[in-house]
Amino acid sequence: MVLRAVIVGIDRYQDADIDNLSLARADALAVAELLDRLHPAEVDAEVLVDEDVTRRNLMVAIGEKLPRVTSEGDVVLLYFAGHGSPETTATVDDAARYLVLHDTEYDSVFATGLDMERELPRLFERIHRPRLILMLIDACFSGRAGGRTFEGPRLRAERSHVRGRRVSMKGLDLGEGRLMIGACDDHQVAREEAALGHGVFTNYLLKGPSVADDSETVGILQLYEEIAASVRGHTGGLQTPVLNGRSALARFPRVW
Repeated sequence: MVLRAVIVGIDRYQDADIDNLSLARADALAVAELLDRLHPAEVDAEVLVDEDVTRRNLMVAIGEKLPRVTSEGDVVLLYFAGHGSPETTATVDDAARYLVLHDTEYDSVFATGLDMERELPRLFERIHRPRLILMLIDACFSGRAGGRTFEGPRLRAERSHVRGRRVSMKGLDLGEGRLMIGACDDHQVAREEAALGHGVFTNYLLKGPSVADDSETVGILQLYEEIAASVRGHTGGLQTPVLNGRSALARFPRVW
């Protein structure tokens, strides 16, 4: 069993019309460090930050490399910290959500971003062998100013560390599932705070859930519920993470 991960954080954007962020890169690097708790032979992680996160590089990393190397017993972790954006497609009412990449163009989000409703499911389908895939997204798609989002031009116009011993995954029962945890609901803003040094969602992800000292796994539903409660409390209800997907007793190796 191997944990295969693609971890992405983007602070700097090529298009001058897309505001840079401050803490998304730090978020990604900190999440990558969590995996140091696992045995090195059982981790295969690719970390992409800033200029490396082009649309082509991300599609290759998730859609080509992962399907070639994953097996049925593996666990896949996908993590993204950066801008999300709403943008319209065919009609005024047909709004889609996009992950905004380093080379995404402000005036062409449809063509240069990653479509969450259409392209992301295709990428998940290509990684068909692992029983468990978990995607964590510290971005938002509200179209409101502030946080890790921006309103695309069409929509705007139309709407006017390691602790203790390393953990081996051999023999762990991790269940199965295809799950995505997002930093906030579609109408909310995913905040990043300098005082925390991270996005609010990732800050509580890094803290991890409350688990027994001898536990080597954590239920993903428990992970979600504790992070969501902490984020909601921290922001006074302005940001509540959401969970989507299916789970059959899905659990994640304990990396906290």
